[in-house]
Amino acid sequence: MKAEFRQPYSKDRKPLIELLPLTQPITMYIDPSSICNFKCEFCFQSNRDALKSMNLSQMSLETLKIIITQLKEFKNPIKMIHLHGFGEPLLNKYFPQMVALLKDSNVAQRIATTSNASLLSNNLSNSIIEAGLDQIHFSIYGLEDSAYKTFSHRKISFSKIVENIKYFYQYKTQYADKTGHNCHIHIKMNKDYFSKDDCQRFLDIFGDYCDSIFLDGVANIWYGIDVSDSLKINLSKEKKEKSIITHQYGHKLSSTYNICPNIFYQLLIHSNGDVSPCCADYQGRIKLGNIYTHNLKDIWDDKTSTTPPLISKDYMNCA
Repeated sequence: MKAEFRQPYSKDRKPLIELLPLTQPITMYIDPSSICNFKCEFCFQSNRDALKSMNLSQMSLETLKIIITQLKEFKNPIKMIHLHGFGEPLLNKYFPQMVALLKDSNVAQRIATTSNASLLSNNLSNSIIEAGLDQIHFSIYGLEDSAYKTFSHRKISFSKIVENIKYFYQYKTQYADKTGHNCHIHIKMNKDYFSKDDCQRFLDIFGDYCDSIFLDGVANIWYGIDVSDSLKINLSKEKKEKSIITHQYGHKLSSTYNICPNIFYQLLIHSNGDVSPCCADYQGRIKLGNIYTHNLKDIWDDKTSTTPPLISKDYMNCA
C-alpha cells in the first residue's frame, strides 16, 4: 500500500489554547451545494424533517466573489478553506471555477473539498486538478453496489466509484510531475459498520490510489440525528457525548472539559450566504449574519454575537 494510514490533518501545530483569541478564522467552510445526491443513513440528508428546516440550494459565482472580496479584509490568508458543507459539492456546475477563483485570489493557503466521487468524470477531474485544488477527501460508503443501495439509498456502481478515484489519482500524479502542484487525496471509510475483512478489503482496493487513507469511527455531529439509532449501532453514552469533540482529531478529553473547540477557530458560509459559527450547523440555527448584509471580518470580531448562544444549554454539541 502506497498511502499512509493516518488522518488527513497535520499534527505539527500549536495547541489552540496558546493561539486564542484569534484575530481571524483558521478554517472556513464555504458550501457550494447543500443538496446531495446521496441519502445516507447516518446523515440529515436522509431525514425529511431535517431537510424541511434547511436551505437547499447551490451557491452562485456572484456569492463566492462577494465572499472573496470580504476575505481579503483579513490581515493574512485563511490557513484552510473547505469548499464543501452539507451536500455534494460536485453538484454545483461551477465547482472548478470556484476553486480557480479562490486560488487566484490568494485568500487561503490551501483549498480542500470532500466528495462521494460518484459524479466525477475524466473531464471534471482534469478541471478540478488544473484549477489548483490542494486536497480532496473521498468518502466510501460500501464495497459493492448493494451496500450503496442499502446505506445511501441510491443505485450506484461501486466499480465506477473505484474507476473515478483511480483516474483522479493518476491524473493528479501526472499533473504534479508536470507542474509541481500536488493535490493530496485522502480516502476514508467508517469502520463501525463494516467487518474487519471489509476494512482490509477497503485498504487493499484504495491504498495505492491516494496519499493517505483512514478508517473513521461513528460520530454524532448532526443536531437531532442519532447515528446509533439509524445504523442500529450500540454506541456508548460516553461516546455519544464526546463524539462531536473527538470525531475530527481522535483526542481523548477529560470529562472536566466539555466545550467543542470549533467555535473558536471556524466560520461556515452556507450556500445562500448565511454565516454560521461551525461546520455542524446544517440547519443554520445559529445565524451570525449574511454576506449580503454583513461583513465577515465584522462578524468574526463581534464576540458578543458569536459566543453567548454557543455556550447556552440549547446547543449541547457546543457546550
